Amino acid sequence: MSWPARLLALGLLVAVLVSAFGVIQVTYQTRVQFAQLESLRLEGQRLEEEWGRLLLEESAFSSPARVERLVREELGMSEPEPGQMRWLNRSEQQTQTD
Repeated sequence: MSWPARLLALGLLVAVLVSAFGVIQVTYQTRVQFAQLESLRLEGQRLEEEWGRLLLEESAFSSPARVERLVREELGMSEPEPGQMRWLNRSEQQTQTD
């Protein structure tokens, strides 16, 4: 084999090896990123489930029956008697705010 042919073969061998290592590196990075993607999907799914539980909890805590029970039991509040109520008509409200 002549000198230029050997040099060409060596150059092609180096190019093939560099290309092979590039393919290996890209394959590895793809697998790592896919694993990260799956991890993030699971985390997103977990967060969506937690969000649903929190919405249910919020609706349970803010239900009118619960609020009324807490107001009566913990704050000692009750509905005012009819004699304790004062009704204002619009003209009285305007004069009080002026």
